[in-house]
Amino acid sequence: MNLITNSPSLLNRDQLAVALGVHKTTVTRLTALGRIPFVSVGRRGKRYDREAVVVALSVYLNATAKPTAP
Repeated sequence: MNLITNSPSLLNRDQLAVALGVHKTTVTRLTALGRIPFVSVGRRGKRYDREAVVVALSVYLNATAKPTAP
């Protein structure tokens, strides 16, 4: 079993974009700016922890973090 792809809390760029309700380019831009944390997978792959991203964005936006649905 591959824990990276089967973990419900680790998402790829497209899945995170859907979860946040933004375009995948926005996720790429926020990653490049260092606004959201990620885990490197291989040479170019990235995975995002849903809750860590929500917390990071709430800190950046000065808002209260609310848990996301699984």
